[in-house]
Amino acid sequence: MTLKNGYLLHGRYRILDILGQGAIGVMYRAVDEKLDISVVVKERVYRSEDNAQHFQRGARVLASLRHPNMARVYNYFLIEGQGLYLVGEYIEGQDLRQWMSEAGELSEMETLQVGIAICNALIYLHSQDPPILHNGIAPKNIKFSPFGEIMLVDLGIDDAYLQSQLKSTSTQAKSYGFIAPEHFSEEGLDQRSDIFSLGGALYTALAGYPPENSQDRATGKAQLSPLLGYQPGLTRLTVEAVETALNLRCEDRWQSAAEMKAALITARDALSADKQQETRLTPLDQISTLATSSRREFEKQGLSLIERIKSKKMFSKKDPSWFFFAAIIVVLGALLGFTLLKPQGLHGLIIIDQQPTTTQINVAHQNEMEVLPLPTAEPGVVRTVTPLSEEIIVTEVTEPNLAPAPTSMGGGAGLLAYVSERSGIPQIWLIDVSSKETTQLTDLDDGACQPDWSPCGERIVFTSPCISKRASYPGSRLMIIDIASGEMQSLPPSLEGDFDPAWSPDGEWIAYTTLISKREQLAKININELTSTRLSDGSYPDSSPAWSPDGTQLAFVRNRGVDQIWLMDPNGENQIQFTRSGRIDNTKPAWYYDGSLILFSQSFGEGSASKQIYGMRVEDIGQAEENKIIPMIKLDYIPLMDHVDVSPDGYWLAFDYWYFNVLEDIYIMSFPSANLIQLTDHPAPDYDPVWSP
Repeated sequence: MTLKNGYLLHGRYRILDILGQGAIGVMYRAVDEKLDISVVVKERVYRSEDNAQHFQRGARVLASLRHPNMARVYNYFLIEGQGLYLVGEYIEGQDLRQWMSEAGELSEMETLQVGIAICNALIYLHSQDPPILHNGIAPKNIKFSPFGEIMLVDLGIDDAYLQSQLKSTSTQAKSYGFIAPEHFSEEGLDQRSDIFSLGGALYTALAGYPPENSQDRATGKAQLSPLLGYQPGLTRLTVEAVETALNLRCEDRWQSAAEMKAALITARDALSADKQQETRLTPLDQISTLATSSRREFEKQGLSLIERIKSKKMFSKKDPSWFFFAAIIVVLGALLGFTLLKPQGLHGLIIIDQQPTTTQINVAHQNEMEVLPLPTAEPGVVRTVTPLSEEIIVTEVTEPNLAPAPTSMGGGAGLLAYVSERSGIPQIWLIDVSSKETTQLTDLDDGACQPDWSPCGERIVFTSPCISKRASYPGSRLMIIDIASGEMQSLPPSLEGDFDPAWSPDGEWIAYTTLISKREQLAKININELTSTRLSDGSYPDSSPAWSPDGTQLAFVRNRGVDQIWLMDPNGENQIQFTRSGRIDNTKPAWYYDGSLILFSQSFGEGSASKQIYGMRVEDIGQAEENKIIPMIKLDYIPLMDHVDVSPDGYWLAFDYWYFNVLEDIYIMSFPSANLIQLTDHPAPDYDPVWSP
């Protein structure tokens, strides 16, 4: 049956309108009321149990796929006697047909950009075991998202019924101008069938007309019109790349998507400088994808990311923190084993002598490494090295009993608080990083989430009630728990709800999000006087405050049609936009330990629930200079990461992590992108980690 607008499907998906309808099903645009995002719902007719099982097998495969140039599949289910349903990412923006109807043919450069992006998606699909074919590439299935991504959408489930429809009559087949001729014969399909379809889409982009029907060409009723007949100014390499893909014989086409991509890149690089400028599309970045099966190529991508980070000068050589960080890196090898066992030992560059000795340390000095002897000291003397201009100053401070000790429950760089649903409802838990031992901290009937530590590490502020992970918590309030005693304190609540707590570095204030007339606004409350101060003026929804390490600024999320990171003074003044990522959402800001960077979560696309971690230097404010921060190891999936937090020593990041988008676990990684370590491994979701100070 056709679902009406407003119908709530499966108790979750509110139907908005019909996107398309055919012989085998209907496609709807809907809202996922649980995640509050736009989705596409594809409905297939429920025909038999065998048909349903085939659908579910295919849907499971689709749901496991992750690629930046492909729309995702979020969910699938069946309603017996009614239909089979596939829920996927809704990509805003125009498809290739709509683009051409408004703007005409694509330029040569734009077409090559599109072809390279779609080849990336095909390389990934065809590298699966067994290979996955799209079997439907056409201009309507190539979309341009508002933030510049080129996306392949409408990946379907290949079944016998669909194939019978395609092969039923030659009259019907004429409507499939982008389908390879083997679809209409007994020949088997392979990756070269998708290459033919992509060639047809690129041909249409350049010519303004689709290529002649492949079945008519195969039977001699038509011939492929040369591209140069439509656009005489095209370069030879571009024409060859596209027309080779459209050869009738599989053996005469590009034999793989990687081979076709190489031809398109060669054609692009051979364009004159003027032609390379003829594009309205965002230039293709070197995006880390799963298209490669070669470790060498993957490592090359990783190197390019590191080089990008270096090129952004994430640590300025004029900043003393550069020398400090360099010194840490040098001694890190010797201290790595100690770090994993007792991370609290690296709160800074500290050397502890139990016996009088002569110690050496490497420091960065005028772009070179020098080995400097440090004077001997009595047991219990802590030496800190502070670079200042070109001088190295050694400071000695006598401290009693500074021998390394296990991290206490109340704090230390080796302790994380996080949220787990393993008891059936969100509660605050603690985990020791070195031993991975966990302790449940709260056991509230209404649940607890969004923890943040007091600067002394003795208390945690959190949100409750909290019955599930959400973006907003109407009716909730802020509570504080004393770690040692378990005693709880409820902060004065607002009328509509308070959440997103963030404790100031001086311990006097907690910034938070409060609902005012159902709009998210920022406020702060004085812990001693329990008086609140409003920070937002109501112009826009503001949320997710995060204090800078020195307490002089708050980073937060402002929504002006899309979420972006902003900065303000602690009193709400001098508000300025920090990130500028077009239509891409940036959320959950976290400061680097020295205040030089802000890390945040960035969505794959508008309305997408998938996120990865990015970082940007504070001095690059407003310049869209963010860098992706993902594990630099070979993975068989695209890592999804959210809610990052930085350890007090600046060496470790903790975050939510998805494996094939299944549940959530807590992982840590050394900054910026090495030594990925899994901390939690429970069937229930674990999320929102925060380091003890």
